Parts: sequence; C-alpha cells; structure tokens
Amino acid sequence: MEMSKKLTVGPLAFLISTVILSACGSSAGLSTSPASNVPARSTTYSAVSASVPWIDKPSAIPTTTIVKTPLPPTCKPAELKVGTATSGLATAQEGWRVPIINTENQPCSLADYLPDITAIGPSGNRVTLSNSWLMQPAPPVVLLPGIAITFQILSSAFCDSAGLVQPSEKYTSLELALPTGTLDLVNLNLKLCSNRIFSGFQEPVSIPPAPAPGTVASLSAHLEIPKTVKVGESLHYQVMLENQSNKTVTFRPCPIYKEVITVFKGMKGKSSSQVLALNCTTIQFIKPYQKITYQMVISMPSEPGSAKFGWHIAPDGPFVGTALTIVE
Repeated sequence: MEMSKKLTVGPLAFLISTVILSACGSSAGLSTSPASNVPARSTTYSAVSASVPWIDKPSAIPTTTIVKTPLPPTCKPAELKVGTATSGLATAQEGWRVPIINTENQPCSLADYLPDITAIGPSGNRVTLSNSWLMQPAPPVVLLPGIAITFQILSSAFCDSAGLVQPSEKYTSLELALPTGTLDLVNLNLKLCSNRIFSGFQEPVSIPPAPAPGTVASLSAHLEIPKTVKVGESLHYQVMLENQSNKTVTFRPCPIYKEVITVFKGMKGKSSSQVLALNCTTIQFIKPYQKITYQMVISMPSEPGSAKFGWHIAPDGPFVGTALTIVE
C-alpha cells in the first residue's frame, strides 16, 4: 500500500466541507511530569517524536451551552446611511453591493427576514421584485456604530442558456422594506432579465484570533495515510501532533477526536464517522516544540469511489484532511 507524503495543516478555527474529527494521546519515552515553559526554542526540548498505539475507546464530543445574547433594537431607516453601490460579474451572475452604515452611537440589528424590495419597473410603475434568500437560513445582522454592512443583490447575467442575451429590463429607485420603515437604496439601478433577484445582508468578515499557546487548539496536526485503500478494510494511518509554541500543552481532560470519511458518487457524498478518545495512558502533555505520533485505525466504507477524509480534535482543536481513493 503506497504511502503519501506527509500533509501539514495548522490549527483551524472552523470546519470545512470535508469532515471534522478529534483526538488525544499518550506515549512512552518522555517525562511524565509537565515541563516548565521556556521563553524560546531550546535544546532542552528537542523535536522528539514518540509513537503512541491506537486504542478503541469510543467517546462523545463535549457539548457546550451557548447563551444567546439579546439583539439590539431594530434599525430604523433614519439611523442608516446608504453608500454608493458597486456591481460586478461572476459565474454567469451579476451582483450589486450596497454599503449601509449605522450613524447612531448605539448598535442596532436587522433580524433574519426576507425583505420586500420595490422599484420603478420598465412600465414606469412601482413594482415588487420577486426576492429570494441569498443565503438560508439568514442569521440576524448587528450594525455597530460607524461600521458598514453590505446589502447584496444577485441576478442572472444572461437571459438565455447560450449566454448571448443580456438583461435589458431597467429597475430604478429601489426601496428596501425594513420592519421599522422604508430605506431608499439611492443610486442603485438594476438591469434584469425579469424581476427575479436574490438578496441578503452580509456582515464584515472577521478573522478569529489565533489559539492561545499551551492549549490543545494551538497544536498542529500532520497526517500520514495511504492514498489508495480497499473497501471494508481496516485502514492504519498516523497523526502527528506538534507543539510549535514555548508552552506545554496538557491533556486534561484527554482530548476527543473525530474521523470522517465522505465517499462521492458524482456530486453526492455519503459520510460515515466515529468519535474516539486519544490514548492518554502514558503521555498527558506535549512539551514545547515536541512531536507525538499517534497510531490510528478506521474501517473503510463498503462502497468504492473518490473520498475525502478528515481528522479533528473536537470541538476546536487542529484539523487535517486529504483525498482518498477507495477501490474494490
């Protein structure tokens, strides 16, 4: 069985479309008491890689209670300033983006609803556009003071399957119906094939902070796994956890990991997963700059096909994944 080159992925804050999974481990050959933190890379803590055997210990992903913060009051049109719209083409769609700014000193919110949008149509009369969700479900949007969100509209860039007929119906003077009144989308003019559009609010993209050194989430995961496997067999592979920081990562409690395999038939995928506890019997921590390799075993699905595999320490630890080919 051919082994692939090692894949290296740092800790990630969010799951991807492949799969999510989690792990915990232990191994001999290292000190059994946590080491004190060191200010920088030191020869005292060399990048030793120990191997920890796999254990079949089914577990469950820890659950967390999320307390929902009450939303600020609903935004009023008088509190909002509409900026200059921009437009562009992408994958046979035309899009318009309108910045909307909260001009007040307090935050306000727009709940998850599908707004009515009206415009002066080709006949010269005000009509209601056929509006559908740009993203569903649409989460509530909070507008912080002085911060812009985006109202986005998408429509077809061509009116025929050959991509030869361009939109020609003009819609001007758009108005957006909020729960508290009507917001004029000034200077926004649309050319559509019909009055059908997709729309939605988008908050500014925020980058989550890097995991704190000394936490399980700060570890990096590296995967060594065969490229091709047989249906129904027990796949043996390795995951190496690396502590790239100058702080010891302690496994209390022992981490839980999840493995997911998704086999594709065309565009449709069928996923299977398992959740296990890492082997923490002999190693309860990873010292600064050390690497620990964990032996892993998982049963392959009974159907062949192209597949994606993912391994993840749950709920917010490192993730690593790759593509597999499952054969008869």
